Amino acid sequence: MQMGNAKRSKADLYATILEVVRRYPEGGRITRISYGVGVPVDRLKVMVENLCSFGLVTKATVGNEVYYGVTPRGLDFLDTYRKMKGFLAAFGEGQ
Repeated sequence: MQMGNAKRSKADLYATILEVVRRYPEGGRITRISYGVGVPVDRLKVMVENLCSFGLVTKATVGNEVYYGVTPRGLDFLDTYRKMKGFLAAFGEGQ
């Protein structure tokens, strides 16, 4: 995943969100995801809701906390994303 000050595409951001959520098997909270992705919570909430509507992330509420988890479809997206980034990098276009 591309990090730092460089402008990231939406696909890069979605993949980074999925990667951060995947790291927390019990589910990631929005503040933890925001810290890991480097996107403000208000902007991130919209993106995570998009991922939920795409079927790539699940949402569960436990008490007052909302947790997110990656679906098998989300894992497939990550796998395809990594392969495509590798393919483009091999041809010098993935920078």
